[in-house]
Amino acid sequence: MRRARAEIARLGNQRLRESYFTTFWLAKGSAPANAIEEAVLALREIAGAQSAGGDPAAGDSAGAEWWIGRSYTTALPIGFHFDEDVKGARARHPRISSVFFFNSVRGGQLAITDQRPHLREATRLQAVKPRRNRYAIFDGDLLHGVLDAAGRTPGPRALAGPRGRLRITLVVNFWRLRPSDVPCWNESRRYPALRKPVRR
Repeated sequence: MRRARAEIARLGNQRLRESYFTTFWLAKGSAPANAIEEAVLALREIAGAQSAGGDPAAGDSAGAEWWIGRSYTTALPIGFHFDEDVKGARARHPRISSVFFFNSVRGGQLAITDQRPHLREATRLQAVKPRRNRYAIFDGDLLHGVLDAAGRTPGPRALAGPRGRLRITLVVNFWRLRPSDVPCWNESRRYPALRKPVRR
């Protein structure tokens, strides 16, 4: 995770506004191409061990979809949602969704409800406060979102006042089948700063 932190720091503001929509695929059995993917493999082990009832869903998945979530909690880019195969022909959800927190911030709680796609409304909500090295794991078809700096559901406009610290997470979803049109990182041209330096 130390190496992953260092690589994320090298990104600076690159694709900051699109970070939640810049996703990559790491197939089961693939070698990691950077320190972030090394972290994804480590989190897969934890997610498999911690799944409800001991179900090794993460370890038995076809692979992991991952992205680096970076945002200020005064201006969150996404509301409450279901993780799904956005570009697929039919609705599909990951087996397991998970969020690793790199730092603490004002607000920014991950709020997970018990609402599933076939249910009309949520009856419960659990909030996970961002803390360094905290890892949240939950069923991949649950409605969830990020609360703003005031601890509320984010609105369409940025909150007034200072932005505070950048909320930095590594989001990893484990799928039975690869989601549509999600590239492998080493096949994409995004985040070139993550590339390992050539040793001479």
